[in-house]
Amino acid sequence: MDEERKDEIQDLYDRANKISNFGNILFLLTIIISFILLFDFKHKDVFITLSIALTLGYIVLSNINDIYFSNLAEMERRKSLLKESFNINITLKETNKYYNNDEIPSIKKLGLNCYESAFFTKKVVDKMMFANIIKITIFILIYIILMIQLEYLELLLVITQTLFSAEILFYFIKLCYYKFQLDKICKEFQDIFFIRGISSNMEVLLLDATMDYECLKSYCKIETSSKIFNKYNKVWSDEWNKLLKKLKKQEEEWQN
Repeated sequence: MDEERKDEIQDLYDRANKISNFGNILFLLTIIISFILLFDFKHKDVFITLSIALTLGYIVLSNINDIYFSNLAEMERRKSLLKESFNINITLKETNKYYNNDEIPSIKKLGLNCYESAFFTKKVVDKMMFANIIKITIFILIYIILMIQLEYLELLLVITQTLFSAEILFYFIKLCYYKFQLDKICKEFQDIFFIRGISSNMEVLLLDATMDYECLKSYCKIETSSKIFNKYNKVWSDEWNKLLKKLKKQEEEWQN
């Protein structure tokens, strides 16, 4: 009987996502209090202290998550990539059939596994882009309207700090960069597997593309939406399996 699919590393990603979501709540509360502080009211100093505490909490939580929890998840995922590519156990976290291909352990399997990961990541990020484009467009339009209409510069300052914070505008810029680089990496893998075919430098090209992908993830640290992935997983899995069949057929033609 075939072993069931197992992925203990997903728990590490789930923990990092929960910490990130909690940090986002702290950030949102900070913005709300910043708006409240524009008005004069009794016990204003309490809200100022609370705003400072929330801001410090957000900064500490975000940095701890980036430095430790997110990196731990990515490190274990890289180890599982090597484990399932070369059938060598180098991590205590159990994974089985995380990647959907029957290639024998080799650098080619490493490249194919990485291609699959990049393929699904690109699909999720494409969906995330659409939602973020709508969100950033609404924010910019509201900002332009308020900039024209507002008489109180203090309120405009708060809005400016909100819009141009890392949580909104710069996150969107980084997401755009991530998407374009993923497109490039997927095209690299497509070129290696479907155009160049079996060649003497295939292993080097696969290692190069794999390192590009892993470095990109490490640099951008974009947390992909598990909700989007689960919603479209079956459709994308069918698409990926069609690619595998096409690749197998093409390799048979090259060998004949």
